[in-house]
Amino acid sequence: MDRTIALVDGWQLAHTPPQACAAPEALIGFPTHWHDAVVPGTVAATLHDDVNVEGDYDAGDWWYRTTFARPEGPPGTRYRLRLDGLATIAEVWLNGTKVATSRNMFVGQRIDVTDRLVDVNQLAIVFRSLKRELKERRARPRWKTALVGEQNLRWFRTTLLGRMPGWTPPITCVGPWLPVVLECFDAIDVESVELQAFAEGGVPRLKVRLEVRSLHGSIEQARVVVGDAAYALECLPGVVKGDIAPQAPLWYPHTHGTPALAACRIEILVDGAWHAFDCGNVGFKHIALDTSAGQVRYVVNGVPVFARGACWTTADFLTLRGDPAKLRQALTLARDAGLNMLRVGGTMVYESDDFYRLCDELGILVWQDFMFANMDYPVADAEFREEIEREAAFQLARLQKHACLAAYCGGSEVAQQAAMMGLARAQWSNEFFSERLPQLCARWHAGIPYFPSTPWGGALPMHVSTGIAHYYGVGAYRRPLMDVKVARVKFASECLGFSNVPDAETMALILDGAVPPPHHPRWKARVPRDNGSGYDFEDVRDHYLKELFGKDPIALRNQDLARYYATSRVVTGEVMGRVFSEWRAPSSTCGGALVWFYRDLLPGAGWGITDSEGRPKAAYWYLKRAWAPQTIRITDEGLDGLAIHVINERDEPLDARVELEMFQSGRLPTAAAEASVRVPARGSVTLQGDAILGYFSDATNAYRFGPPKHDVIAVRLKDTGSGGTLAEDFHFPAGMDLAPHRAAAIRSQAEWRADGTVAVTVESDVFLQAVAISCAGFLPDDNYFHLTPGQVKSVVFKAHGPGVASFKAQLEPLNWPDPITVRAQAESAATWSPTTSEIPPTQ
Repeated sequence: MDRTIALVDGWQLAHTPPQACAAPEALIGFPTHWHDAVVPGTVAATLHDDVNVEGDYDAGDWWYRTTFARPEGPPGTRYRLRLDGLATIAEVWLNGTKVATSRNMFVGQRIDVTDRLVDVNQLAIVFRSLKRELKERRARPRWKTALVGEQNLRWFRTTLLGRMPGWTPPITCVGPWLPVVLECFDAIDVESVELQAFAEGGVPRLKVRLEVRSLHGSIEQARVVVGDAAYALECLPGVVKGDIAPQAPLWYPHTHGTPALAACRIEILVDGAWHAFDCGNVGFKHIALDTSAGQVRYVVNGVPVFARGACWTTADFLTLRGDPAKLRQALTLARDAGLNMLRVGGTMVYESDDFYRLCDELGILVWQDFMFANMDYPVADAEFREEIEREAAFQLARLQKHACLAAYCGGSEVAQQAAMMGLARAQWSNEFFSERLPQLCARWHAGIPYFPSTPWGGALPMHVSTGIAHYYGVGAYRRPLMDVKVARVKFASECLGFSNVPDAETMALILDGAVPPPHHPRWKARVPRDNGSGYDFEDVRDHYLKELFGKDPIALRNQDLARYYATSRVVTGEVMGRVFSEWRAPSSTCGGALVWFYRDLLPGAGWGITDSEGRPKAAYWYLKRAWAPQTIRITDEGLDGLAIHVINERDEPLDARVELEMFQSGRLPTAAAEASVRVPARGSVTLQGDAILGYFSDATNAYRFGPPKHDVIAVRLKDTGSGGTLAEDFHFPAGMDLAPHRAAAIRSQAEWRADGTVAVTVESDVFLQAVAISCAGFLPDDNYFHLTPGQVKSVVFKAHGPGVASFKAQLEPLNWPDPITVRAQAESAATWSPTTSEIPPTQ
């Protein structure tokens, strides 16, 4: 295409009762108020831009309007109005004529408006009341779900966000949530582009097909340029196509290689002039599932990959499309945590092009659900069936060129919901999910694994030891931590589920700066719960607080609220870290797991491992250590002692040293040993703690011949070449409720470095537990870490933005009574002397 003009200016928004105005002319003199509107956007984002303000925007009709001038162009110029997404029941009027309707927010439209444009054009879009349509009598479903309050939502192709009680803020999505664009063609009219990039036998392949016509003259030649090399395409009447093998590197998830991309464009020669069409970047990979011996493990370019990450929500709940800068920040943070897969679940929305481009660039695999969840969808209805097939083809055509795509899935918990309602196996799925949808995936994006639903496999869909699972044994179902050993999970497309407490900076947003008590209505409203259940996910977290710390959570929060919240932050991180230690062990049959959720939708103790502002919670830091490509992890093997697992996902062998230390009362060393280890490239090994130590120590407190001899056990992975610490892990044989230290020498210092970062080092002569760092304006590269006596911990801080001249951080160990403050000034970085905090022993 020659030009695209985003129609973003001059929009206004007004509300009317349902069907009060049949056409734009009926708005003349109608008693309503017009607001300046943001497009692309939603009604909620225009009216208040505040996720704390509830809004049922399904109740009435909403009118958007703007004017635009016809762009100048040479004779024969063609114009198309492109509507990328309208939520949900919409009519589009151009110069008083209805030119389009939509009942699906997930399908874009392109309308030829060449003959309808005048010098100054009036564009109006009305979004009709969904609530009014939901009241119409329709065929009953075979089962009802508690996920939503209105069962007739199954007939409408709209997001469930804002419509799931207990899960999301009650703010419904209405409006032109994706761009409205005017396309102008004065030479080449490209009607569709198909671009499938993949690899076979280690060789990159690119399939190209364009439906295209020349507005002046005939198409003489066509070529695709990948990187710096051009490859000829075949020109047929109305079609340009080709199947080529470009010279390009393969794409890997960032944990296992380089996510290599190559610039791609298509060039068409008409009347001696070349016209170029930018296709963005493409990556080439081969992806498969290893299901031998009952496992479910991804294999990328022949390399087995342990997939770990989280279920994605949205970077902006009100608009449902994240600002590109905020998306980059969120996804970079995810990548830096060692996450290599995100799942876009069926309760959400198909994500923006920016999201998939960034996942390509950052090496993050994407598990993509189609937007179906829990309900009995009326796929036998001809009109509905046509709509969802069109939706699937539209989305697949959009996603097919992205290297990050790792799975397509029919939807979330559809089969599970049917099975839980007692329906027979034949009714758990239907022909659309089991046959038609995989056919569409094979047609539009061949080679990507497909699942009819998630969870899937086993005697019942929700069984966890076969196929893909939703594992909440540890988590929502409050089973003991050892359950993860016996569950034999093969792949968890969602798991754990905890109400993760955010840090104080985000908690201050909930109650006007005050610390909200757990019983406060505003706090409780933001604790996730399953609709109709008798518990919420704060109850789940409290269960594990008692298991790990041996404390009554009710008594703790009554007596010391600050301590309760500090401990609660650590609890969920510790549990998640331990579960992933089990799943990443060499003997594990688990091929991957995705935490429920990556990001909160509003400030509070939501499921996210990052909060609604994009700040990491404690759980993020625990998972970052558990997800690292090179790491060391401990598992408790009971009477067999501690197993120490060393993992190396890099493509070179790792020569390292494993150090083991034991302490009593967090101060007195009781044992120390070390062993050399060589870990093959993309391999792992398991060492026995007792073998390294060489004698009986009851490291797991399993024999219990008297009181525990150790309360802290640390293992450390050190690079043989550099001597640097690659990773650490810890075990607490007597539980995590360590006695607080009152006497210690803790040394901390900060240095402002030439690259604008600040390096903080901490050293102590006693064990410091879960050291929480708060530092306004800066993000550390580690947090909530343990520190053993005599070790020096270095944490590097990056400023959120330029122009930061002062640095002040507070370190708060869980087993130390007072914050430790460290400061630095940028302007005196060259001559600045470190701050030392000496805490003298008490008498």
